[in-house]
Amino acid sequence: MEAVIGLFVMLLGVSHSVETYCDGRQDGAQCYGPLGGTVVLQLMTKASERHKYQWFNKNTLILEGRRNIVLSNQLENRSSFTASDGTFRINKLSRTDGGEYRLISFDSHGTQSENRALQLTIQAPVSSVLLVPECLSLGEMKVSCSSEGAESPQYSWTLDDHALTHSELLSGNTDTNSITLKQHVSGKLVCSVKNKVSSVSTEVKISTCGVETYCDGRQDGAQCYGPLGGTVVLQLMTKASAAHKYQLLNKNTVILEGRRNNILSNKLENRSSFTASDGTFRINKLNRTDGGEYRLIIFDSDGTQSENRALQLTIQAPVSSVLLVPECLSLGEMKVSCSSEGAESPQYSWTLDDHALTHSELLSGNTDTNSITLKQHVSGKLVCSVKNKVSSVSTEVKISTCGVETYCDGRQDGAQCYGPLGGTVVLQLMTKASATHKYQLLNKNTVILEGRMNIVLSNKLENRSSFTASNGTFRINKLSRTDGGEYRLITFDSEGTQSEKRALQLSIQAPVSSVLLVPECLSLGEMKVSCSSEGAESPQYSWTLDDHALTHSELLSGNTDTNSITLKQHVSGKLVCSVKNKVSSVSTEVKISTCGFIFIDCTPPNGTHISQWVFAANNTLCIEPTTAPTTITATPAGKESGITVSINPSNNITSSNKTVTHPSEDSWDFILKDYLTITAGVLAALVLLLVVGIAVVCSQKKKKKNKPKEEDDQELTYADVKIMQRPGRQMQQRAGPEVEYGEVMFSERPRQSVRPAEDECVYAKVRKGR
Repeated sequence: MEAVIGLFVMLLGVSHSVETYCDGRQDGAQCYGPLGGTVVLQLMTKASERHKYQWFNKNTLILEGRRNIVLSNQLENRSSFTASDGTFRINKLSRTDGGEYRLISFDSHGTQSENRALQLTIQAPVSSVLLVPECLSLGEMKVSCSSEGAESPQYSWTLDDHALTHSELLSGNTDTNSITLKQHVSGKLVCSVKNKVSSVSTEVKISTCGVETYCDGRQDGAQCYGPLGGTVVLQLMTKASAAHKYQLLNKNTVILEGRRNNILSNKLENRSSFTASDGTFRINKLNRTDGGEYRLIIFDSDGTQSENRALQLTIQAPVSSVLLVPECLSLGEMKVSCSSEGAESPQYSWTLDDHALTHSELLSGNTDTNSITLKQHVSGKLVCSVKNKVSSVSTEVKISTCGVETYCDGRQDGAQCYGPLGGTVVLQLMTKASATHKYQLLNKNTVILEGRMNIVLSNKLENRSSFTASNGTFRINKLSRTDGGEYRLITFDSEGTQSEKRALQLSIQAPVSSVLLVPECLSLGEMKVSCSSEGAESPQYSWTLDDHALTHSELLSGNTDTNSITLKQHVSGKLVCSVKNKVSSVSTEVKISTCGFIFIDCTPPNGTHISQWVFAANNTLCIEPTTAPTTITATPAGKESGITVSINPSNNITSSNKTVTHPSEDSWDFILKDYLTITAGVLAALVLLLVVGIAVVCSQKKKKKNKPKEEDDQELTYADVKIMQRPGRQMQQRAGPEVEYGEVMFSERPRQSVRPAEDECVYAKVRKGR
């Protein structure tokens, strides 16, 4: 009955090395560390503030230091203390690391200045989460969420990224590991499991449990199918309002009767419904007795029968699930069986990488049967689809060739070949057998293969090997250690004379079965990454970062041909470790980010130069000033905008694309003069404005020299200089005269008793204010 389609799992938040952080600077802090992982304990703000300190675990001194100097560390093989931020990092946590830790500090006189404790609890993290949905008898869905390894797990659920509501939840709380959903619920269901040291989520795409089919029964003799336990929708008429009276009979029993839009009776009303507007009759929870002939009789207004037609309903069990089982055969072929649970009259179809299987891929079996055999080279996404009249379900499996396979050209004497333990080796013995009258292949003086041209006379390994005469290759499957050693090929001509004798050496190696990457943050923010390969003999390692080879600027220590490297603090990206030997090659990748350290390089006011890596979250060094710059705006008269000069706390004057360092910010008059001096473009503009102004004034005076009674003269306004300071640090002005720029403008003034010479121009006067 279970019709859950598209099951898939996605793990979120899993890392190879779980790490937790705890602030232990308050007495009685409760901290948690992941079993097998890392905990970072904040013991103090910085060690340089403490003359002497001792840290105990269960009355055993494990760390002792004086300011920034660590005198002893009992856990130095798997821990580190960072004096600059006062953090103690413990790696590879075990149960014995749990318990009470006590920090005792002493002042310069040896007097105890502080004594505080923290409690460390070790918990096993969540390693994986499994979701199992199950359809119940009435179409509800029970979903169980199981977490592997976690101690004290806490559960939470979401559906399509929102919390489950009462309209969706039939029973169970969203903080338990099992819930029951109502019949209509479908979508992306996520179960999240967390404890004090980890959090992992998994999701499943769920659909409703009931299978539903539709059938148009408006034609006499219609053949309909309904799913056992599910729903069928029968289209009896276009709309009931057009029928004066109607009856639906099943095996001569009236089960539905109505007049236009009014239903007079429904024998199946506890599990069926009739919709008058579209003439459909829905029957739920179908059973075998619901099958058979249904007959619809319609009457007109005078009671005369106007229509009498029948439909046949067949009940079928739907496909509830599909299971794919691949099996490697002796010669490297793959037999795949597809079994469907519950389905009646199932029909099968197969695809490989979204295309129909071809003769070049299919060794035996038809693609409409439940079992096929694939040729040795075939790999990819194999899908089996099972359907019948009431349902259709598909499942897929990622298949690869049966075991690791290697190839070796043995046509040269002394060839060195390698075969994978448990896998397959293809030995090229000759170009084609038809050119050789007779041949024998010996292993340790035993003839294991003998033939004449294209005919194989004997094969001692026929249960797990094959010889292809057309290309002269000998394939040995399920290799064991005893298959290794020297192989000799002897050929004979038509007269029985030996024409060739050559040997090859076959070595059997265990292939790489899996690769595991484990990143670990070190005390100063470096990252050590270990690459372990399971099973491989004579493994060779190589590394890449974001698809390029690691460089000296990224690598702190270790060679890129070893299984362990240490990366510098700034390195992040996609790190790939590749492991290979003579018979196999496997790669794995991990997305790494920095360990949270930043590099600072500055000289604070006390004059001590600081150049080091620090943990960003606890950094109190080299903090950038937040004082806003002071701005001077000079606006020529009659203009809408002017020139803005910004002076920041570092005595830098910035305008447009120029920055000038000034020795002092105290004297505003000197700064403005200096700025106008160095800004040649601005100065040129002001000079040009001055010349034009002089010309205008002189021109006006020439025109007015014969008009002595004129009431007023005009002066040219050169500029209006304003000084503004943004909120921030107050400027301290230097004692001494203050330059008053003021305004020079056209203004009315009393008529002079003695006029200047006719060609004399009045510019302006600059006054010094005290």
